Amino acid sequence: MKRVHSELFAPYRFMGVVTGDVTPSIRTTYIGKKSNLSVLCPIDNVIVQYNGQKLRAIGMSNPLSDKVSAVASSSSCVFAAHGTSISSLPFCREVSKSIDIGAETKLLILIGTQLVAVDTSSGIHVIDTSATSDEVTAPPDLQLQLHLEGSDNFEITSICHPSTYLNKIVVGSNEGKLRIINIRTGKVIHEFQRNFGAKITILEQTTALDVLAIGMENGEVVLFNVKMDKVLGSFRHDAKISNIAFRDDGEASMVTADASGTIAIWDLEKQELLGKITGVHTAEINRLYFVAGEPIMLSGGLDNSLRLWVFDSADGLPRELIRLEGHSKPCVSVKFVGKTDVLSAGKDGSIRKYDVNSLTMRQKLGTVQQAQKNDTKVTTWKTRNNTHGSFDLQHERFKKKVDYIGASATALCVSPCGNSVFIGYSTGHIDQFNAQSGRLVHTFTAAPSKTKKSKIKRRIPLKSMTTLQNDSPATDSPITSLSVDQLGKELMSTDEKGHILFWSTSSKKLTAKMFKKDVKLGLSAPCQTNSLVAVVAIAENGTESVILVDRICHRVARAFETVGEKVNAIAFSADGKWLLVADNESHIRVFDVATAQLIDVLLFSKPCISMSYNETGQYLATVHEGERAIYTWINMTLFGNVNIRAHPMSYLPTWEERLREIDEDVVDIDDSDDDLDDLQSVMDLETKLMKSLQIDPDLVTFSGLPSSRWANLPDLALIKERNKPTEGVKKIKQAPFFLSAAATLDGFEFDTKEMGEAEENTSHITSKRNLLELETSFSKMLKDAKTKEHLLNTFEVLSDMSLSAIDFQIRNLNPITLPVFFRMLLEVLKTKRNFDLVEAYTTTAIKTHRTLLWKATDEPEHEELTEVLEEMNKIHTETWNEMEGLFVENMAVVQWIKNALI
Repeated sequence: MKRVHSELFAPYRFMGVVTGDVTPSIRTTYIGKKSNLSVLCPIDNVIVQYNGQKLRAIGMSNPLSDKVSAVASSSSCVFAAHGTSISSLPFCREVSKSIDIGAETKLLILIGTQLVAVDTSSGIHVIDTSATSDEVTAPPDLQLQLHLEGSDNFEITSICHPSTYLNKIVVGSNEGKLRIINIRTGKVIHEFQRNFGAKITILEQTTALDVLAIGMENGEVVLFNVKMDKVLGSFRHDAKISNIAFRDDGEASMVTADASGTIAIWDLEKQELLGKITGVHTAEINRLYFVAGEPIMLSGGLDNSLRLWVFDSADGLPRELIRLEGHSKPCVSVKFVGKTDVLSAGKDGSIRKYDVNSLTMRQKLGTVQQAQKNDTKVTTWKTRNNTHGSFDLQHERFKKKVDYIGASATALCVSPCGNSVFIGYSTGHIDQFNAQSGRLVHTFTAAPSKTKKSKIKRRIPLKSMTTLQNDSPATDSPITSLSVDQLGKELMSTDEKGHILFWSTSSKKLTAKMFKKDVKLGLSAPCQTNSLVAVVAIAENGTESVILVDRICHRVARAFETVGEKVNAIAFSADGKWLLVADNESHIRVFDVATAQLIDVLLFSKPCISMSYNETGQYLATVHEGERAIYTWINMTLFGNVNIRAHPMSYLPTWEERLREIDEDVVDIDDSDDDLDDLQSVMDLETKLMKSLQIDPDLVTFSGLPSSRWANLPDLALIKERNKPTEGVKKIKQAPFFLSAAATLDGFEFDTKEMGEAEENTSHITSKRNLLELETSFSKMLKDAKTKEHLLNTFEVLSDMSLSAIDFQIRNLNPITLPVFFRMLLEVLKTKRNFDLVEAYTTTAIKTHRTLLWKATDEPEHEELTEVLEEMNKIHTETWNEMEGLFVENMAVVQWIKNALI
């Protein structure tokens, strides 16, 4: 599925998809004498690599430009066909070379260094993958050597390379005919006159030379000798043959698979069926592979699963070793149950648990309730053991009364403590069950119960209790949603006639009631951090909106009208500040609850039908229509500076706009720099983006730099003085061997005359250098600055320097450049930007050059300096008074709110 990042969210990863609809490729790599088996499964526009021994994901390729249509591999490289291109991925990671063949590929086979591709028009492309470089590790170059155009009367449906047939391939057609083609000369060597009478779906080399296994659409498998043009045997299935594999560990056995997910094991010597295993996969099996020299078989299917089998039984049938699977049908719901654990429910009737950060299962205490479509029964699952619960939740009324035959459970929620399950039905009933025992606790009714509470025993059998309770419905229309507050004290229900009912879970009575006239209420989502509940309201003309109901005040707090044509899912962020609304037009709108503004819109290629936030607010999980995967997103506001701004309510992004934003956000980092320089460059880019933002020219704007870049500047000299070492540099006890020495009566005496002269020369040069005025590049820029733009550019150069460099530049100012420096700060102060930097630089300059500022002279430089400082003091006082008034006003309002009784 196509997705890109938005202003607030970035794609993280997808979970739950094991295989796609493209046939996986088996790759064997060698490290010395040890061989490693891996399974390459194309999924959308990436290739996922699994360990062949344990079926654990070990890597994933970078996203390709289009969906992968075929894949082939060798021990040194992986080749993937996507769109009209074929790319090589040496380590199944990055694309090294690509070639455009001008048509989409449907079949791909690797024969030595020759890659043979068959396009959708049955054209054959032969690509040479041999490396032209002398280096062994050089990536292979892809060069088109041969192109055979396809014909209308021979549509290629399968391809195979017979063993020992040099530069030869055998292709099968949809009419049941075979051809042998030389891929070097491009000629059809032979076309068999025999017609097998059905579409050829698979061609596979057997363990015997010259013999191929041919699988056909009518379920027939034929062993055919291509050299003698002779049929050696025939076998039959009940469905289309999808794949064939042969054991090569000394057993003459063949395994065939069909489109219904059934595998059959055949004895080739006796040409009889050893056994059949039905329901191995719930969909077509598109891959069978035997590990070389071992009785281990790998199977993959379109039901999103991989299985490993071992043939160790006496009857020759396999048993399952390892299974890796996901939802065989699209997902319909997703829910976070912790910081990283995600539960998903699919149309295949299963509930699966995934971890956002790893592929391991997390064992946690708790139970899960699941409602099936068009059914009143609610099933339970144990997430502690990942097994089905010991009971189901269903009221006796739906088993005994004929009027409730077509009823179904339409709403479901669990109390915060996890002990109670509330179920709403299409009949208007609301039942409360105990989640631990499955016992019916209460049925909520609008009419008062005729049975007194004291006459009902606490431990009463289920059947007796249902006969004593008032079984009238809570409302006369189907229940659309249920939600419980954070304390579990109040239950809120909505129905199709616009009623919002509030029930006390302790007294079981109706406490409040709201009514939306001429509105049908739909699904709802409670916020876990406040008392708000988002409810979908559907008007009579079909227009949908989302309202926020305050369950404490029992009134509508917010209403969002522009939410799309139809709302599929709604959710709150973890802190309750954002409301996410998914529509049927492949958008998720993000609203700010406090200001009721649209702040972001996520764009997809398929509509989102369910979503969930984790409790810490880091991840967002989404499920999309027709997709078996669970897609997760990162909340970028927790990992960097994000400019949150309001958009018009009618704002909708486009793919071109999102892709353009991605290109603009690319940061080019030199590989020669170390990690700190890379991090600093990224931080500087974010800082420049923040510095360029100014909401209003009349408002004072800070620089956005961290306080470590300017706060310690006035006291930097004191900090350096305090951090000086307490002990001086110690002289070495022994002189170096290269010093001149003379022999005396007492031993050796070093000649110190030359050393003394060198020290005197060094001190003389240093004293002369101190008398000179050092002019830096920054001082030169100040001297050359004549206009306002020049001064502002000079300030930008200074602000990009480090803290020590800024301190050095300010200390190096002389009486000529000091007035220009304050003039530069004055121009920046007039723009009301970088106010914090101006304050720090001004304080440092006054503190460093205080002797020069206090000296009263009639020199022109001093008069100019006095004029600049007076003007700067005036502008600074006006700016600060405006800020101080706002500070005092805000502090007063905050203090009043804190002291007010609410």
